[in-house]
Amino acid sequence: MPALHLDDTELFYETRGDGPPLVFLHGLGSSTRDWQFQLEPFSQRYRCVAFDLPGSGQSKDLAHPHGPFSLPGYAKVVAAAMKQLGVAPAHVVGLSMGGMTSLQLALDFPEVVRSITVVNAGASVIPRTLKERWLLGVRALVTKTLGPRGVAKLVAPRLFPRPEQAELRETFIRQMGTQDPRTYAAVSRAVMGWSVEARVGDLRCPTLLVAADADYTPVAMKEDLARRIAGAKVVVVPDSHHALPVERPEAFNAVLAQFLDELGAP
Repeated sequence: MPALHLDDTELFYETRGDGPPLVFLHGLGSSTRDWQFQLEPFSQRYRCVAFDLPGSGQSKDLAHPHGPFSLPGYAKVVAAAMKQLGVAPAHVVGLSMGGMTSLQLALDFPEVVRSITVVNAGASVIPRTLKERWLLGVRALVTKTLGPRGVAKLVAPRLFPRPEQAELRETFIRQMGTQDPRTYAAVSRAVMGWSVEARVGDLRCPTLLVAADADYTPVAMKEDLARRIAGAKVVVVPDSHHALPVERPEAFNAVLAQFLDELGAP
């Protein structure tokens, strides 16, 4: 994978195809591999670029390898990288943490975004109930004590619950288990407490919220978010879970392709 050097950040990326730019941002604990089933088919019509966000995959913050990281910081790096690669403005697709980053990017750097597709993510990670605070506390404790491989073993059955998905579970555990525990913990902290709830009404780019019907976060949350964004729409993919683009790539690709076609791209 080629790399860009942006101040103290060494940002790795994967690119394929030619045409209107289409940028992909991965989820927490992952990398460009979140888009293994999207890059090839969409590269037939688009210039696809997938980034490893700082602290994830092969990308590094050379000055601060163990953080702290932040979603506004990610948005700033991605915007700079898009400009350096000449792919701004672009259609931006983000899964989970990548979806949150795409919201931050569209708000902070609207000039680099043509549209955003937010997959299984909301506009904040702030616990509002005792149960939510307890769950986030448990997650932080598990991350600290078990490390990324331990977290992956706990999460994999929820991402890929069916018997025929055993290979996907094992691949997820193996790949996530290669991460540095301190860096993974720092990336996890970048998400906790993040919010753009007060700003989502300012979004002016076409917005698609893609929701798995069995995601961690309820479909109702995405529907509420869509009501606060001018022109936003929600598409629910049945019989799917959090890692939707990997679990059900054909269904996800069809949803994304239809959205882009409706925008007249390419």
